[in-house]
Amino acid sequence: MKTEKTGFWQKLQNVDRRVLYLILVVTTSVLLSPMFANISIPDDPEPSSKALYYKLMSAPDNKTVFVQSDWTISTRGENAAHLEALLRVLMSRHIKFVIFTVADPQAPGVYRDVIRTINSERKSEGLKEYKLWEDYLDLKYFPNAEGTLNAIASDVRKAFGGVTAKDPTTGQDRNVFESPVLANVRAVSDASLYMIVTASSSIDRAVERLNEKATLALMCTGVIGPSAIPWFQAGQVKGVAVGLRGGLDVEYMMKHGLNYGSDPKTARWAGHESQVAPPVSEGKSLARANLYFLSFHGAIILLILAVVVGNIGMFVTRKKRTA
Repeated sequence: MKTEKTGFWQKLQNVDRRVLYLILVVTTSVLLSPMFANISIPDDPEPSSKALYYKLMSAPDNKTVFVQSDWTISTRGENAAHLEALLRVLMSRHIKFVIFTVADPQAPGVYRDVIRTINSERKSEGLKEYKLWEDYLDLKYFPNAEGTLNAIASDVRKAFGGVTAKDPTTGQDRNVFESPVLANVRAVSDASLYMIVTASSSIDRAVERLNEKATLALMCTGVIGPSAIPWFQAGQVKGVAVGLRGGLDVEYMMKHGLNYGSDPKTARWAGHESQVAPPVSEGKSLARANLYFLSFHGAIILLILAVVVGNIGMFVTRKKRTA
């Protein structure tokens, strides 16, 4: 029996690494499939994520939200989940928004893909699709971040005054401030929230220029989180979702709410029990962040198992040699 067991462990140690890679790919792919989409990973969201979700759910639905989307395809694992969750919340509450970037000319392409994805979901669920001009505006790319943020802080109508968009009722290009989305916006303070979704230090410049004129909130990659959280702690940014975990936090609250009644799964925020936010009322809640987090943990479990099996195999082999 001893020799048979030793042979078994030796075979495991000699498994072709390509087999391990194949198992990893299959496992993570399966965990990303729709069959796991409704599995809610247990979560206790970070206080900064709770503050962000409360701000999103308590923002007046008759005021426009500004979305500064400063990320590209390289950080879609985190930022795509952020923007998808943000837009699902806004669309579920029928809040109008403007979206633009000051970071990269490629950024509009990726945020437009996200908008198309969410609209496709809503159409398949029989929900209202968001329409350009009527429900949101795509202001595109502004190459000078500091100059643009200074202009927005000083006079938003001058900052975006030269931008036009097509009015679908007439087929003609019109100034964006003639759209229902911006018709009542005369200063950035008229926006209920100024959201930044980023993989860079955009938030630093925004705090410097907009802190006293707009309600800032942030969704950022894990790399940016440590330098961004102090802005939240100082009260200059009203909510922060950091990395993939931050995306999971928001999706979890979209599913279960915040301080929401007697629901045992709702996120509880000690010291802020009066800040109640319900789950989203329509559309998806658990989505990319939840699936990515599940898949990530599947990969970590495989890694741990591989290390354990390898060490057991080494121990058995050495024991045989010294016997």
